[in-house]
Amino acid sequence: MARKMKMKPMRGVAPFLFGIHYTDGEKNLYSPVHIHRECEVYINVSGDVSFVVENRVYPILPGSVIITRPYECHHCVYHSDRRYQHYWILFSCEGNEWMLDLFFKRKAGEGNLLVLPPEERKELLQICRRMEGGNPRGAERHSLFFRILTLLERAEQITPSKNIYPEDILWALGMIGEHFAEPLTVQQLAESAHVSVNTMERHFRRFLQMTPRTYLQKVRLANSVRLLSQGSSVTEACTESGFSDCSSFIALFKRTYGATPLQYQKKLPR
Repeated sequence: MARKMKMKPMRGVAPFLFGIHYTDGEKNLYSPVHIHRECEVYINVSGDVSFVVENRVYPILPGSVIITRPYECHHCVYHSDRRYQHYWILFSCEGNEWMLDLFFKRKAGEGNLLVLPPEERKELLQICRRMEGGNPRGAERHSLFFRILTLLERAEQITPSKNIYPEDILWALGMIGEHFAEPLTVQQLAESAHVSVNTMERHFRRFLQMTPRTYLQKVRLANSVRLLSQGSSVTEACTESGFSDCSSFIALFKRTYGATPLQYQKKLPR
C-alpha cells in the first residue's frame, strides 16, 4: 500500500531579476559612493583596489568577493593606475530576503568580504565568464546564478582591520546615518566633529568624491526609495526621509532616478 507523502508548504519566491557586468580598465576610475535597492556581488579579478562598505575598508585580492545588501553605502577605492578587472552582479531581492541570510543576517558594514578556496574561486570566475560572455538563457542562466549564491554561502567572511577615513568623516557618516531624517547642516556636522567646515568639505571631496550635503541627499533619497517600495505615500517618503519641501524632493528624485516618486512606485514589482 502506497504511503502518502507529507508535503510541507513552501514560502513564496519572487522572480529574481539580475544582471552581470564585466569591467576592464587601465586607468584610475572615478568611483562615487553607491546606494541602491538591489543586492550586489563584486568579484575582483585584478587591480590595486580596496572596497569600502559603511565606513569599513576591505583589502581586495584577485578572487576576493564583496557583497552588499540594499541601502548599504559602498564604493571602490583605486590606489594606482594598474589595470583593474572585475565582475559585478546586481539582483533584485524583494520578496526573497528569507532565503538570503548571507546578505541580510548581518549588521551593515560587517561580513561584506568573502574569500573562497582556490577551486571554488576558479569555478566562480568560470561561471562569471560564461554568464557574461556566453549569453545563457532561461533555466541555464538562473541555474548559474543560483550556483554563484551557493558558492558564496560556503565562503569565509573576513573582518576588516583598518580604516582609510579621517575621524571627522567617520563621525559625520555616523551622524548622517542616525539622524538623516532630522534637520542637519554641514555646520552642525563640522562642529560636532570638532573641525572646520572647510576641513570637512575637503575630506569629503577627497575620500568620497562629493560634498557632505550631497552625501546626505543620497542617504535621504535611498531611504525614500525604501519607503516607497514598502507602500508609503510620496508625502510620507518625503517627510520621513528628512526633506522639508515636497516639491523640491520630487524634483531631486526625478533628476536622480529619471522618474517622479509616484512614477517610480508604480513601476515597482507587485
